Amino acid sequence: MSTVTNAINLRKVSVSFSLFRQLFNSVFPHFITIDDLSVMSTGKKVIWDSSSWRFEGWVVPAKSRITYSVTIAFHGFDRDACEMENFMPFYDDNTAMLSINLLHHGKSAPLDPLPIHSALGPLELLSAIEQKVKEEFPEAKTLELLGYSMGARITFKLVKEFPGKFNRLIALAPDGLKMTNLYKFVVHTKLGKLCWSLIDRFPKTNKRIIDALYKAGAISSHKHHFGRYHTDNSKIRRRVAYGWEGHKKFWAKPEALAHAFSQIDTTLVFGDRDKIIPEKWADELKRELGKISCSSVKFIKIESGHVMRHAATVEQIKDLLKS
Repeated sequence: MSTVTNAINLRKVSVSFSLFRQLFNSVFPHFITIDDLSVMSTGKKVIWDSSSWRFEGWVVPAKSRITYSVTIAFHGFDRDACEMENFMPFYDDNTAMLSINLLHHGKSAPLDPLPIHSALGPLELLSAIEQKVKEEFPEAKTLELLGYSMGARITFKLVKEFPGKFNRLIALAPDGLKMTNLYKFVVHTKLGKLCWSLIDRFPKTNKRIIDALYKAGAISSHKHHFGRYHTDNSKIRRRVAYGWEGHKKFWAKPEALAHAFSQIDTTLVFGDRDKIIPEKWADELKRELGKISCSSVKFIKIESGHVMRHAATVEQIKDLLKS
């Protein structure tokens, strides 16, 4: 078979696959994500050390290959840095992304001699960000922030602590607006830490208790699912314990957030079916914004549950960001 014939056949296969992908995306838009279809990705995994911490991340170059701005992104609990590439349609062709794994996700963790449960500080994280941005995108002029769920809480603290450092913030299904009683108990009390360690030692008993509470009507199906998911195996239980402890310095009061958000372009996005982080959790923040007569912070509600990375949802958010 000639070289020309081979080239033609390869071209036919490429076109056929492209058409199939477009057809599949139009019929099943919610299933096409970077997390599911890695061939769509243009990113690369990076690992670097900064001070006493190791970070794993995902670097996505600007489409134009000329980088004016870098979006610093943080994913949600038990997710991965690479999935934040799904949100690149929010940005122009001159914007790149550095997505960073939360502690105890991937390789992100404290280094010896720090204890495994050590808490990262905002200044230490900022130093790591600036180090990697300088290495990967030395020509970049500005930084933005993108956070999803628990990752949004990280961005909130960075905006509050370092005014003028970031030009824009987009927070999706944002944690950080309300500290739940479970979080307070597990992270901030000795009894809570002891109870969580007992769950790790006696997982079968824990499952029986959660199931019994649900059958008795003491907890909802959502709380039953939440409890089972976060205690299902040793890996997830330790990720809860170490991950929550490792980011405990990344909380800011609504009053401080209102002032910080008023200084930059800020958008918070909520799903109308989100039972994990409902929009009502932003009520106190809205009251604080009203006290300082700030109307620039945008609150967007979309047709979505807590998961927002799927193609159709991303397009929905993108259109609303432009409006």
